[in-house]
Amino acid sequence: MRQCSSGIYEFVFGALQSEREALIEFWQMLGFVPVDEGRLARTATDAIYGHGADLHSVRLKHPGCATFGTGYVRLQCWESLADEGLGNTRPLTIGSRWMGLYTHDILQLEDAFRNAAMIDRFDLWLSPRVDAPLANPAPPHDFFTPFVGLREQLVFGNRFRLAFIQRAGFDRPGFGTFDDTLPYKNTEGSHASLVQPTGAFSTAFYKEAFDFETAPFGEEHDSGEEAATIAALALKPGETFRIERTRAIDCPGGLLQVYSPHQACNDNRQVSRPGCGNLCAYSVRVRDLERLAATIDATSGASRGAVCADEFGAAALNFTAPDGLAWIAVADAR
Repeated sequence: MRQCSSGIYEFVFGALQSEREALIEFWQMLGFVPVDEGRLARTATDAIYGHGADLHSVRLKHPGCATFGTGYVRLQCWESLADEGLGNTRPLTIGSRWMGLYTHDILQLEDAFRNAAMIDRFDLWLSPRVDAPLANPAPPHDFFTPFVGLREQLVFGNRFRLAFIQRAGFDRPGFGTFDDTLPYKNTEGSHASLVQPTGAFSTAFYKEAFDFETAPFGEEHDSGEEAATIAALALKPGETFRIERTRAIDCPGGLLQVYSPHQACNDNRQVSRPGCGNLCAYSVRVRDLERLAATIDATSGASRGAVCADEFGAAALNFTAPDGLAWIAVADAR
């Protein structure tokens, strides 16, 4: 029996309770609406998340989440935060995460986020909008040979770390479900990115614990020398990395992209976990929490808490993978 029948379930963001309504309003502009709420007192949050503060969480759903049961947002609104979290730190640092979404209108998104009020309100860092051609080497393009590839814009702030991507001249059915009735014509969370320690690339644990597989065209390889990648990820001169894209078996949604830099860089894993602000964890739905617990116990460098009820009343397991990244596993009741 496969542990995960679908990919990344939730993108978990930490915030203060005083920010709850403003952040719900932000996510609603991207089509994510509240579908569930839950609370935990500080004694319970200390036991499950290692942070003793009252918690009020909201789960938000985009229409595209229904396609594969992936790409939800969980806002964990705390009485107080253990740390402000990743903030707008550049992408390729250890412990870094970002949430990928597809859009049919990346220009409108870029205009919206480059607004001075938005930049000030969320302390935004925006990458240049880049074009990454599908073909390698890239053919020249002009009026008679239109560009075919991806256009990407990263938007990192104090309460979200997002990558918006637009496909140009081609389609990839199933990889994100668009809702063109939305202001920005975007999908649910289509893929999760995380950065492992320098020179320690490995997806073995995620394949064993979650029954994930290498995604088509996502095989493990080195990257970082392409101009579009350098610009989008704000790479330093000569900085390269190892990457692989993984997914739940036969599920095209909710992918996990794993990076590991080849050069030394800052380690932010301690502020990339529940109780901290911003994107602090990913969650998956698993069919057998006890089996996952046994896998964690048998894996060097991994650790876990006890299986207990989360803020929504579901059986859950908070754990740290052997790469030092925090995760939440939720019992799959489907």
